[in-house]
Amino acid sequence: MPEKTKILFTHNTAMWYRIPFFRKLAELYDLDLVFTHINVIQDIYDNELDKKIRGLEEVNYTILENKHGFAKGLIKKACSNNEFVIGGSWDTIQELIESLILFFITKIKREKFIIWREDWDWKKENNLKEKILNIVIKYLTNHSDAILVPGTLHKQYFHDKLGVSENKIHIMPNVSNISGINENITKSQTDKKILYVGRLIPRKGINYLIEAYSKLKKEVDNIQLLIIGSGPEEDSLKEYVKENNIEDVAFLGKIENNELKEYYQESNLVVIPSINKGMGDPWVFVLNEAMYYGNPVIATTAVGAAPDMIKDNGFIVPEKDSDSLYNAMYEIITDNELEKKMSQESVNIIKKEFQYSNMINAFIKTIESIK
Repeated sequence: MPEKTKILFTHNTAMWYRIPFFRKLAELYDLDLVFTHINVIQDIYDNELDKKIRGLEEVNYTILENKHGFAKGLIKKACSNNEFVIGGSWDTIQELIESLILFFITKIKREKFIIWREDWDWKKENNLKEKILNIVIKYLTNHSDAILVPGTLHKQYFHDKLGVSENKIHIMPNVSNISGINENITKSQTDKKILYVGRLIPRKGINYLIEAYSKLKKEVDNIQLLIIGSGPEEDSLKEYVKENNIEDVAFLGKIENNELKEYYQESNLVVIPSINKGMGDPWVFVLNEAMYYGNPVIATTAVGAAPDMIKDNGFIVPEKDSDSLYNAMYEIITDNELEKKMSQESVNIIKKEFQYSNMINAFIKTIESIK
């Protein structure tokens, strides 16, 4: 039996939707999985992880402690014998320095270095810090052996803006592990539900959704807006709804992932109204989840996944444009046949293009292309 390919796979944290992916990689390769900044999941999603990560019991993984923002023990891991190293992050200065160290150690040892990122060409500040960062990122990406990205916007960014050779950039689709259809739940055609799921922060653009819904509610009575999530914008959004007497808006707070499925399955439409505020949304897994449960979807141009996931199953609208949101919502919510058609198309797209098998196959092809 041939020896498995040795891979050092560094990643910031253990998001729940990555667990099946890591588990499958561990079956295929001699995988050394290293989490460098495990608290990211708590900072972003307010989720806590135990030292033992559920679902990775059979996987060789290490959680590195952080000191002054740096992952202790990463250099030691980089100095171990590997054939491929997956890494590359620049969300903080510490992560950028770690990436450079990891890159140079890998290159000195003549191992293959692969970057996995979700950046795309959202609007950035034109300051000295960004210019210096861009120079460093250009160097890293152009001297790596391959770049893994989730979609076409991301590939265009690395090729068009950073000058990376197109044959080095590989699309590995993002996949969510939410599942479990309840055959007893159906979508009502008389009392329709429009759903938002996500953090309540300025970058998510929920105020534009509420403005669009307010206009829609004046013309369509049998609808309600469900807002799932928590965050610093919650009080101001609730106040806006109250002051403007907008009916049938329910703020449901944070709901655990295993309970979200019922809301997705009962909804008639899911809207992702993100805006560019310092950055765009790198992907937004709510799209995957909404489509799995047969929802038509509307997303803005600030959503990284939109061009790959929204085809005949919804609409992409300009960011910060409540009128365009209203028009798209009106078209879907008032046409039962269109809603059903888009619902089925969402399921078709997910089944064909966004399964873990698609993700794994893309990873395997990337490894094979640079062996």
